Amino acid sequence: MIVMQSIGSLQFKHPLAPRAGKPIAVTEQLKRLKSVHDELQQFEQGMVDLMSIDKVAKELISDNLLRTKDKGVKAYVACCLADILRLFAPDAPYTVPQLQAIFEFFVTQLKGLTDTESPYFSQYCYLLESLSQVKSIVLVADLPNGEDIMTSLFRMFFDMVKPDSLKNLEFHMGEVLVQLVEEVPTIPVEVVEMILAQFLRVTNSAPTQTKKWTRATEKQSKVQTQISQAPPAYNMAKTICINCSDRMARQISQYFTDVIYNTSTKSGDDEISEEDMTDLKKAHSLIVEIWRSVPEVLQTVIPQLEQEILVENVEMRVLATETVGLIAGQIPGRVNFISSQPACWEAWMGRQNDRSGVVRAKWAEGCAYIIGSRSDVVKGTVEGLAKSLIDNEDRVRLSTCKAIGTLSYKTIIRKFRNEEILNNLAERSRDRKYTVRAEAIEVLGSLYDYAYEDISNQDQDVIAQLSWIPSRIFDLYYLSAKDTNLLLDYCLNEQLLPLEIDDKKRVQRLLTVVKYLDDKAKKAFAAVPARQQKMSAVVSAFIQLCEKNNGGVVEEDEEQLKTKIKNIVRWLSEQFPDASKAEANLMKFALLNDRRLYKAIKDCINSASEYGTIVKAFKELNSRLKPVSTVLETIMPIMYRSSALWYNRSNVLAILEISKDVSNPLSSCAHELLKDIASNVPAVLVAHIRDLTQQIQKSEPGFEGSVDTLKTCAEFAQKYPDELPQERQFLDALMQFATAGSAGEAKHAASMLLHTKRKHTYARDLLGACMTNDVNDEHFLAHLASIGELVLETPAIVEPEIDNIISFLIKEVLMRNRVKPSDDEKDWVEDSALEDDCHAKVLALRILVNRLRSAANADSAQEIAKPVLNLLNTLVVNAGEISKKKDTPAHFTSRLRLSAGLFLLKLARLPVYERLISPKDINSLSLLVQDTNFQVRQAFIDKLKMYLAREQLPEKYIPIMFLMAYEPEDEVKDELVMWIRARLAKQNQQKGTVLENCFPRLLHLLAHHPDYGTNVDDLLDSAQYLIFYMNTVVTEQNISLIFYFAQRVKQVRDALPDDTSERLYYLSDLAQAVIRQFEDAHGWSMQTWPGKAPLPSDLFKALPSATVAQKIARTTYIPDGVVEKLPGLVKVRTSARTRS
Repeated sequence: MIVMQSIGSLQFKHPLAPRAGKPIAVTEQLKRLKSVHDELQQFEQGMVDLMSIDKVAKELISDNLLRTKDKGVKAYVACCLADILRLFAPDAPYTVPQLQAIFEFFVTQLKGLTDTESPYFSQYCYLLESLSQVKSIVLVADLPNGEDIMTSLFRMFFDMVKPDSLKNLEFHMGEVLVQLVEEVPTIPVEVVEMILAQFLRVTNSAPTQTKKWTRATEKQSKVQTQISQAPPAYNMAKTICINCSDRMARQISQYFTDVIYNTSTKSGDDEISEEDMTDLKKAHSLIVEIWRSVPEVLQTVIPQLEQEILVENVEMRVLATETVGLIAGQIPGRVNFISSQPACWEAWMGRQNDRSGVVRAKWAEGCAYIIGSRSDVVKGTVEGLAKSLIDNEDRVRLSTCKAIGTLSYKTIIRKFRNEEILNNLAERSRDRKYTVRAEAIEVLGSLYDYAYEDISNQDQDVIAQLSWIPSRIFDLYYLSAKDTNLLLDYCLNEQLLPLEIDDKKRVQRLLTVVKYLDDKAKKAFAAVPARQQKMSAVVSAFIQLCEKNNGGVVEEDEEQLKTKIKNIVRWLSEQFPDASKAEANLMKFALLNDRRLYKAIKDCINSASEYGTIVKAFKELNSRLKPVSTVLETIMPIMYRSSALWYNRSNVLAILEISKDVSNPLSSCAHELLKDIASNVPAVLVAHIRDLTQQIQKSEPGFEGSVDTLKTCAEFAQKYPDELPQERQFLDALMQFATAGSAGEAKHAASMLLHTKRKHTYARDLLGACMTNDVNDEHFLAHLASIGELVLETPAIVEPEIDNIISFLIKEVLMRNRVKPSDDEKDWVEDSALEDDCHAKVLALRILVNRLRSAANADSAQEIAKPVLNLLNTLVVNAGEISKKKDTPAHFTSRLRLSAGLFLLKLARLPVYERLISPKDINSLSLLVQDTNFQVRQAFIDKLKMYLAREQLPEKYIPIMFLMAYEPEDEVKDELVMWIRARLAKQNQQKGTVLENCFPRLLHLLAHHPDYGTNVDDLLDSAQYLIFYMNTVVTEQNISLIFYFAQRVKQVRDALPDDTSERLYYLSDLAQAVIRQFEDAHGWSMQTWPGKAPLPSDLFKALPSATVAQKIARTTYIPDGVVEKLPGLVKVRTSARTRS
């Protein structure tokens, strides 16, 4: 049975509006209106007798009610009218003018929603809710002033809603606005602009240029917070666009067409007006925000961006490129930009090759934003970013480095699997532009700082990806660029190895950095503590002078003191790119007369300081110098370079502990550092040497790290022999290592024994134990190693047996091969695989050389040296073959010729023996840098560079370097180039001409080269050596001097017996032609050298007569075809540091 619901009727019968002569008190009027409202709101649509309501409906629109001054009356009238519209829906019981008045009245009443404390706030909310739920607001669409009412509502709601507003109000307001947009025939332009303006309330559209590495979760949290805190007006505009996407898409498209298209068509190649550009930027910001929230409404706008990307005007292309990058970087939601807009995406990707560097730079920023913002990996972005890092414009490279710096660490790890991008980033640390270089170093340092924890925890992926960073950072020291060195000071001490008070953590980080350094970087690393020692001595002297200066109150000779201060300040300031600024700051520091500052600096540079003391001193310096920030800028780099931050008492103890733990993967690195400490700053080992000697005393030969431990102690003993333990048990342990250990153990153990107070006693015992002359003895190599130390440290004790020793070494060790060549043998094997027979031969040569070293001051030095030098030279000339039977294995000969070459260099450091090494010997020796075996070339050139850098070899050995012009290994050659240029820079600081003076020697060396020839091809081959020299040494300032030397060689003859003077003249003409070509290629203007410079008398002698000299001068030696081909060989020099 169907139950029929009864139809209700309004029971209220009283008048609502006052009439003439029948006023109604306000309180009564409110009571009646409330009664009517209570009754009306109980009725449901279609369940009320509308005739019963008709009278009230008409009364409610009377002017007395609509225009009353009482807020309560108006509030209840509005609620009642809303009820009437609900109950009569869809046909309102009012005329159009009446509806117009009603909705204007509604607008005024809805303003009351701003006052939540109003007694009628609930009535205003009821009105809003009714308009929203009943949808009676759509009646506005048919009103003549509907657009005005609609505009007023939009303006009011957007201004009214606040973050602390009630959420249901925000919802209902949004619903009202959505209904209006859906129903009105035409959306007013002003309304469209208001809707779009709300999207500009959110300000997180652009990627932030920050240097802080943040974890991915932190980044996501930040974005989520920004979205959750979006202004309510923004949410309402978003709701409108989502619910009315079709209508809004048309309106938005028209809006952007008016702004973008019209601007692009009228601008062409001309500059865009400031006003138009402001509108364009606003429009593009809107596009980004709208895409973030409602991408559906922009489907017809994106093609306009695609066209804008391709316009001629650069400003517009930049803006469009930035906008598309921000859009594409949004995490794909309802619409994936890249897949939904492939044409625009392709056009944007093409901007990486835009002809404008500004556009390419903006593309790189957008590309990084896409990589960092999206969870997926977008094809081509990482590769494109890698390409931007090698762009030919520095602004693009700089922007790319900065953009990479904004990416989270996890993004780098997850998405930069392409090695090219990280390699290119590392290359930017050598960029020709300082700003790019600085940014790249900062990014690399920050990245390693964040990656260290994972590297330390043995995360193999991170190790493979990022553990190489310190190597690339340390490699930068080879550039010898002052501005770069300044950057490295901060990178090393604030990013790679920042201050850390915990000893264990600090040392573990130091060792981890060292563990993954390549060989080249390890050399640079080792140079830092060595530099620290030199710098600390200078800084110590500077502080002493400052203390004596006493703020200008001087007790001794004031002028002399000022001169000393100026000299030392000048030396320190020359380490800075802006020497004058640094000098001014240091002079200002000298006048501060702050004793606490002086003490802090002394604590920092004292290697005996505890690490905590150094850190405290650094804080003191920062605090006290902060008011004079310019002085701090100069002092801090000096402190980084001179402070004992790496090798100090606190660190040594932690390093020792790790070195003893053979299970620790950092143990071998700890041994390396201990050796370096013993070489550079042995003083810090004084307090801990017993820890090392106890380990030796308690161990048997062959214990883990034995050679490194013994070497560390041996180097310490050489500098601090009195600090070495003298107990019998320790000395007996050393005796055991010296006689029964490995060759390495024996060498260092014997060295220590021979630096103790009882060295003569132990020397005799050791000699007796080693004089077995039995090549089959299992400890034969140890005996040879120990004898090598004995002849060096205690020659008088060995001298009675020296003839027997030498005879045995020559006949039984050097001249006899116990290992025969095999058919498949290699020309080099690692030390661990090298047979004892070869080890013995090298140790035998060492004994012969050490005997000469110990006899350097003896009257018989030259006499005993001649056969040894002859043997070594023979080994070099014969490529390491020593046996008359020529049955020496290939990997033996490689070792022997290398050893011979290295021993010749060692002896050449001693003047008495260097005089016996003839130019012919040096010519033969020089060929080792062109040896067919890479290991021979590498080891020889490294040793040669080391001795030359320490100024232990005469200048005549420098030209050997330039024979590496044909070095096939680029890394080795590049390293040599950097070494030569660094030496040139240092030489220029000292106002010297050493590298220029060696040019005649280079020509002489080439004249005696076995590949010398006089045909065109041979001479062009020789030209390559000269070009290599030019590229590394010649500048506009010294080219005249080098040309002078080239000419002078044609005015002398060869001093060697096998007169090859004509070869010199060929090379003189060739050198002059190369120099001329070099001058033209660089656009220089070469002047005649004004002075005179002598040629080396050991290589050249005067011509016999003036007639001969004239004949030689008139003769052109180089054949036709040589000069014509030189332009193809001579290129404008670009150093590794300045290459983009």
